[in-house]
Formats: sequence, structure tokens, C-alpha cells
Amino acid sequence: MVLELLPPSPLLPLLFAIFAIHSSRHVTFASAEEEESIKCASGWTSAIQIITSDKINDGYCDCPLDGLDEIKTGACSGSMDGMWAGIAAPSTDSSNDDDKGAASLLFVCPRQPSLRLHPSRINDGICDCCDGADEQYGDGTSCPDICNTVLAAEREARKRLEQDYEIGSQARTSSITQFGKWYDDMQIKIQQLSNEEIKTLEQKVTDANSSLNNQRRELVKEWTLAVENVLNQVTLREIVTNSQYQMDVQDLSLFILSLCQLSGEVSVKQSLFGRCLPFERASLDIGILWDGSNDDGATLPTYHIFDAGNEESITGYADQLIRRLEGKDNIYDQAKKKGSYSDNNRAEPDDDVFDYDDTDHDYHYDHDDEYPEHSEDLIDEPDSKDNGTKEKGDESDNVLTTGSLLEKLPLLAVRNAFKEHGKSLLASSETNEKDENDTEEDAVAASEEEQSDVDPMALSMVRSTISRRLGNIVRGENSSKHAARYISSLVEKSSSVLDDLQSLAIMTVYHSNLSVEDIAEIIYTLSFPSEQLEDGSKQTCSGVMPWSNWCPPADKTVSPKGGTFYQPPLIVTAASSICTTREDDAAGVCSGQEEESEFPTSIPDGYYGYYEPRARSPDEALSPLFAAMDSLRVPEALTGAKKEVEVLETKLASSRKKLADMKADVANSGASKYGVDGELFIMRDTCHKIESGKYEYEVCIFGKATQRDIGQKSGGTNLGSWDKVLTDDNGQRTLLWHKGTKCWNGPMRSAEVVVTCGRLTKILTADEPETCRYVFTMESPIACDEKFKVSNSL
Repeated sequence: MVLELLPPSPLLPLLFAIFAIHSSRHVTFASAEEEESIKCASGWTSAIQIITSDKINDGYCDCPLDGLDEIKTGACSGSMDGMWAGIAAPSTDSSNDDDKGAASLLFVCPRQPSLRLHPSRINDGICDCCDGADEQYGDGTSCPDICNTVLAAEREARKRLEQDYEIGSQARTSSITQFGKWYDDMQIKIQQLSNEEIKTLEQKVTDANSSLNNQRRELVKEWTLAVENVLNQVTLREIVTNSQYQMDVQDLSLFILSLCQLSGEVSVKQSLFGRCLPFERASLDIGILWDGSNDDGATLPTYHIFDAGNEESITGYADQLIRRLEGKDNIYDQAKKKGSYSDNNRAEPDDDVFDYDDTDHDYHYDHDDEYPEHSEDLIDEPDSKDNGTKEKGDESDNVLTTGSLLEKLPLLAVRNAFKEHGKSLLASSETNEKDENDTEEDAVAASEEEQSDVDPMALSMVRSTISRRLGNIVRGENSSKHAARYISSLVEKSSSVLDDLQSLAIMTVYHSNLSVEDIAEIIYTLSFPSEQLEDGSKQTCSGVMPWSNWCPPADKTVSPKGGTFYQPPLIVTAASSICTTREDDAAGVCSGQEEESEFPTSIPDGYYGYYEPRARSPDEALSPLFAAMDSLRVPEALTGAKKEVEVLETKLASSRKKLADMKADVANSGASKYGVDGELFIMRDTCHKIESGKYEYEVCIFGKATQRDIGQKSGGTNLGSWDKVLTDDNGQRTLLWHKGTKCWNGPMRSAEVVVTCGRLTKILTADEPETCRYVFTMESPIACDEKFKVSNSL
């Protein structure tokens, strides 16, 4: 009997493989034929589907995530993970009941424990394991044993990974340790700085300020004595009052305004920005402190009185006196701060105390304008006679409005006459200049007409002189306008207005720095006003000049205003000098003024009655009376105390800022800045670069991310400023920069760095996956933590 051997079943090799695999415990699973149907997850949804027996091993992969329905075919060999391309590998988390079956089916290469294969990749004709263990019972595919080569490379890579982790982990641990020490040190320093250094400095500042305040009080006392010395000078008191006659409120107001007017004409430094510096300084001398910040120009200025019993008042008053002595009182400071004082026609004042020689600071008048060049620096008061100084319905006789005061200035008529004729001469000079510039043909054509024979050089000199004097006059007018508002306020609000004005008048004489002759002219012209013509104008020439009413002066006479007029000898002497000089000049300055057919070849002093005021010289009779004020200086002890306070306050401010910065640094030292446990501490303020394409990229920890052309040393495109570090549950660290330069028609640039474990910190790659979003990969010790160790089975 012959036994006929049946052909071996095609399932026999698979059964042997299943048995062998089951025995070696590499993977276990049941044959699909043992069941009518199987369950598996769909590749497109998370839903569990039932695969009936007719769909098992039919050449179509219904279970793409685990290949359970196509064990005998290669239908589910779609990717490296044994699944369809683009579908993620199933989870190996045994805690997920739905994935337990799939996890138990993984085939582990015997010599490569980390390499796990899905059933669909077993006996699929592709050698996955280095020794071919996955293809032992297949279609006869021969897999060479390449484990020595593969495992050698793997062992080398793993060895490097282990070394990188070991070194990186140590560096990370060191960073965390350093951060902890830094944090503890910062806490100690904050306590020391707050409780010791700053408190010590605060006490030193308090002591230094106490010493400085003592010096301030001494300065105020010395200043007050000097002012009293000047106010008690008999000669100066006689100017404003004596037992037989005294200036009334209006006379004193006009006297002060005239001092402002003439001092403004002498020096631009006395009327900076159209203000009357002599009046302001005189106010400070007697303790009238104007609230300049509240002067809106529409209402009367306000003021307060220095309180010698108030420490704060003493401090503020003394500081103003110091600025005065240093030549840096308010009006000067404002000019410097505005930066508008210096221009092509005016030199900027020196930083030292004002001198009063103003030969280089004259205005030049443009006759086409009402005011001189740069008149924007001047205060142009409204023409209203009230000018905001008198409320509607207020009929009090004691109120002197700004307009009424300005109309009565004793020297106004002379200046108006000069302005009128000066403008006329400037206008006619243009005609003369045009004649001089006519062409030869024009001259022939006009041969029958009278030709101008004015010397061009003389024409230029005349125009320059008139322009300069007109500018000086207008500057003086604006100075008096400014002071008139303050005087009106004082007259309206002061309870001791007469005494205040007398003191102001004497101190304004001092600060005006006018010659004794100019002061004498103001006094006599104010007391003996000029006769008015029938049309209301005042005569200004040929025997009726303003001084003609009081020349020759008498030391004692009856004033037209009533009472006996008496002036000290030095004022009488100065007035006599004026009379002598001007009577001699009268014929020269008046002759030809009524004959305007000839253009003058020169403009002498006194032309149309206008004599330029001049500054007081040290050897004049008035100068010694102000010796007490002239001798005032900032005491060295005060200077030293002030310097000490400034130094200590600077140190204190610096220490407080340092403390605030330290507290802010500690407060911001959480995980968003320094990472987990402070691991970024060793990377703080470091920068890292990489070249990619035509660009060089640089990311600076806690700084900026930048893109530059290769070779560019500075500048570049800002990719963002440091934002924070994020660490997810898997230990993945991402450094973020945001709010970079905005892309054209796009978002603001941003950068992110994905960090992996490495022994050194270096950028590996640079990419721009989206418009203006830059992504980098980086190796750094900060990622060498326990989670990295576990995930890589180290």
C-alpha cells in the first residue's frame, strides 16, 4: 500500500511561526480563523469596528492600525509602522483598554529590543530585524545577519547619547544648583540693601538736608540784611519819598515801568522773552513770589509772600536765591530750556552771571513789521486798556489798569516820535537805495529828474542805526508791558501796596543797572510832564523837549502835581548834567527835522529827542549804595552742603533702583523665564548663531532674535524679543520670542526654538515653515532631564 503524501498546508509555516513566537514570548495573538469575526480600530476614526470572517485575509486592509485582518497577506504593509501612510502609530499605553490588543501583537526583534514590529510586517518579504527574525517562516526570503554592523552603529550612537545625557545632565544639575544659590544670594542681598544700605543712605540724606537747610537759613538771613541795607539807604529812600513829598501809587508804578522800559532797551538779557528781569528780581528781593506757572496771560498774575517761619517756604526761597547768585534764575533757565534764545542775530547768554554790556545783542527793526525780528520771543499784550486787570463794573479808583499805566509812561512820547520818523526814514531809504541801483540807461532816461546824492555807505549806516534803535525801543516797550500786568495785580491785591511799591522801586533801580542820568531823567520827567499841543500830542524839539520843563533842575521846588519836590544831590547833579549836554545838542538834533526833503547822513544820539539809555558803571555815585547786594555770594559751606546732598541723593536713587531691579528679577525668575527648577540659568544672556541659506540667525536668551545677511556685523531684522520658555508634559522645551518687526502685509515676526538634549548648547537647524514664523532646533543640557532618560531607556 502506497501512502500518498498530501501537500503541506500553506498555513503550516505561519502556525510554526506563531508557535515559535508564542513560545519565546516575543508576541502573542490568535489566528483570525479561530473566530467568526474580529474587532479592530478604524484608521480613519477612533471607533471600534467588527470585521466579519469573509473580510479576513481578503487582500484589503480593514484594520490599518494593527493589520489583524490581513495577517496572511501584505495588504496592511503601508508604512514603516505597518500602517497606511499619514496615520499615526497606535498608542502602546497599556492603560488604554482599546490599545491592549494591539500592544500585545507587537513583534520584538530578539537582538534589537527597541525595534517592535506590527504583525503585518512579519514575513512580508522585508528584512526588518538585523538577523532576519521577522522573516524566518515566510516565502523563503533570505535575510543576512547584519547585527554586528547595525548594532555596532547603534551601540556607538547609544553610547554617544548616554555620554551626551550624562554630561548634559550634570550641566543641567549645575545650572539648577547655581540658580538656587543665585536665588538665595539675591534674597540676602535684597534684605541687606533694603535694611542696611538704603536705610543708612536715607539717614545720611536726612542729616545732609538738615545741614543744607541750616545753610539756606543763613543765606536767607544774609540776603534779607543786604536788602534791608539797600532799602534803608537815605539817598535811595529820598528818591521815592521824604517828609515833604512822596510818589503816590501811580507815580511809583510808572517809575518801575520806566525802569523796565529803559533797561530793556539797554540789554536783551534784561528783557528775555519780553519779560522785565529787574522787576522780577526786585520782587524776589522783598519776598513777593510770583506764581509764574499760573500766568495764562488772560488774567492777572497771582503771587504769594515768603514766609520766614515756614521751612518749606525757606527752602524754596533759598533755592531761588542760589539760582539768582549763580545767574540761573527762572527767566534764564526758561531761555536755555526752550533752546530758542540763540539765533543768527543774537548770541546766547553766557553761563556765568549776566553782564550788562549788550553791544552784541541789539535787535534790528524791520519797518514792514510792527515788531522787530524774532518778535515771537516777545510778549505782545492786547491793546485793550483794561487788559484783564479790571472786572466789568468795577469802578474802584484804586485799580490801575495795564493800559492806563502804559499810556502814561513819561518817556513814551519821545520814543513814539522817534519810531514814527524812523519808520518814515527807513521807507524813504528804500527809494534812495533803488536810485543808487538804477542802470545807466535808467539814469539817462531820468536825467531831467533830481538824483539822490546820498552816499551809499552813509545810507547803510543810517538804516542800521535806525533799525537797531527801533528794535531796542520795541524791546523796552514789551518789557514794560510785561511788568504792567504784575504791578496791576499788586495794586489790586496788596494790603500794603505803597510800601511794597516803594521797596520794589528801589530794588528795581538796583537790578535795572541804569545810569544815574537815566534814572534822573525818569524822575524829573515823571514829576514835570511835558506840555501837550492842542491835538493832544507832546512837543519833542526846539525848546520843548521833555527835559525843557525841568532844566535847569532845582534840588527843591514846587511840583506841578502839588507839594514840594525834593531829590537827593546825586540825582540833581545827574539832571544838571543832562540839561547841559542836551541843551548843547538841541540845535544839532532838531535842525533839519522839519525839512524832510534831504535824507540825513547820520543819526546822532538825541535824534528826535531820543537818547539811548546806558548801563551804570561801577564808579557812578549810585553804585556804592548797592555794595551790600553786590557783595552777596553763594557761601562755600552752602555749596558744599548742596553738593553733598546731591551726591547722597544720587546714591540713594541708584540703590533704590538697584533694589527694584533685583526684586523684579527675583519676581520674574519663575519657570516661564528660567525654565524648570531654573535650568536656563547657565544660558542667561547668551547668544547662539547659525547660518542657513544666505542668512545668519542669532537668538539671544532673554534678549532678541535677529536675522542678518551673512557677513553683516550689526543691525538686521528683528524676529522678536524674549517672551518665555514652555515645557510640556513630555518634557519638550520650546523657547519663544515675539513681537518682532511686522512683515509687509503680514503678522509680526516671531521665533521659537525646540530644544533637545545635548552636551553643549548649539543651534542645529533653522526654518521658516510659515510666513514670518521662524523655527529652530537646538541641543542643550537643559533638556537632559529624567524624562529624556526614561523615554530613551538610558
